[in-house]
Amino acid sequence: MKPLARVSVSVPASTSNLGPGFDCLGLALDLRNELTLELIDGHGPALVMIQGEGEGTLPRGESNMMVRAARQVLPRRLPGRLLFKSVNRIPLARGLGSSAAATVAGLWAGAHLFGTLRKSEDELQDLAVKLEGHPDNVAACVHGGLTASLTATGRPRAHRLELHPSLSAVVCIPAFKLSTKKARAALPSKVPLADAVFNISRAILLICALETGRTQRLCDLMADRLHQPYRAKLVPGLASALAAAVKAGAAGAALSGSGPSVFAFVTGDSARRVGTAMQRAFAKSRVASHWLALDIDHQGARIERSK
Repeated sequence: MKPLARVSVSVPASTSNLGPGFDCLGLALDLRNELTLELIDGHGPALVMIQGEGEGTLPRGESNMMVRAARQVLPRRLPGRLLFKSVNRIPLARGLGSSAAATVAGLWAGAHLFGTLRKSEDELQDLAVKLEGHPDNVAACVHGGLTASLTATGRPRAHRLELHPSLSAVVCIPAFKLSTKKARAALPSKVPLADAVFNISRAILLICALETGRTQRLCDLMADRLHQPYRAKLVPGLASALAAAVKAGAAGAALSGSGPSVFAFVTGDSARRVGTAMQRAFAKSRVASHWLALDIDHQGARIERSK
């Protein structure tokens, strides 16, 4: 039976912080979740069908993040029942923006379901940050590419930054989950002034290096004192994986978001060496993992089709 309305949305994975840019730098990665939202005949709560990541664990009804997000922009009364069909490729609770992707997918699908945009992109982004709690992954997921973001006077702001085309990514993904809540609980409420200066100076110069492609000192510019040292106890083998990535040819490496994945910038044909080196480093700490070589996503949230 033909649905009463349908829209398909594609959203990218993302990594955040990039070392020193805690809670403000984000980067979209070419690993996409796809959501098709349909309005079908019938009544009752939303139906959720999931293939791929989380298909055996994610909620299948109104408590699903995509449903909760879509409800923010859809009319309260609908002439039918909602059916969410999702193909998930972004690993869950691994520091690759799966929560932001679900939130953005639900909002964009809900806003475009009937063909007429119910909210502006800025309003949708505001809602996404409100649901997500911080803007870094949301900004990258929405806009694609490299982004800087902040929240001021209760509203998020995001700016797209230039990224040199020679750069691509490798992520090494441990076979265990780490919730953002637990990773944030490991952080201190106050940090030394010297550590704040350390991060600020590197974050500024990191942006310049990523724009120009001058990556000779990127390893130093991706160093961090505000979150990685405190989260290291939650990610066995983290320090070894970071060092192994650089030794194998990565321009620089950092904990991806709140972890446990490790992200590395690479150029040329070094992706396999870097990914394998990180995987072996984790294995020495008895942590199973796998790695992916990923291009940078420059499209962000994308409406695939609407009928």
